[in-house]
Amino acid sequence: MVSQVAVCIYSHATGKDGWDMPSDQRDRFYKVARVAIAAMRGCTPAMLDAGSAAHPVGGYVRGTLLTDIIEAEWVAMVDAALKPSVEL
Repeated sequence: MVSQVAVCIYSHATGKDGWDMPSDQRDRFYKVARVAIAAMRGCTPAMLDAGSAAHPVGGYVRGTLLTDIIEAEWVAMVDAALKPSVEL
């Protein structure tokens, strides 16, 4: 995920598709991608509302134990996205 976000940031910043730079210059885009992903770790009320509304139990589960579970799942997914992996 870090690689995907880094490529998107690079493409947006330069107007070029993919990595059109030497690999040793990519590190700054990986760092920015990590910061951007980490900033999404905390759930906003709107995010919890959306997660609650989409929960398979059906209906609105906000304010129940399921809200805590939904938030814990989101944090776990963001943490997984930030784990080191093989970069492009």
